[in-house]
Amino acid sequence: MKAAAVKKKRKKSIFLRVALAAFSIYVVVTLLKLQLEISNRQKKISELNAMAEQLEKEVEELQYKNDNYEDYLEEKARENMARQGETIYIGN
Repeated sequence: MKAAAVKKKRKKSIFLRVALAAFSIYVVVTLLKLQLEISNRQKKISELNAMAEQLEKEVEELQYKNDNYEDYLEEKARENMARQGETIYIGN
């Protein structure tokens, strides 16, 4: 009887070890996937932050142009009226 009990215990023990190994592999793979996803999202956040900074600068520039619209129009008119190689003089 003891031999049968030992064999049964070994079968349970082997099954338990295989199940534990499979679970450990699953956990490691899942953690690696999560780490990759975190890394990708951090890159995306960095890109979005850079884009936000660029848009903020653009908004500031447009606000400046809006506040100084007449000066902006004069500057653009001078740029469009000047011929290539011509020097623009501004008088006060």
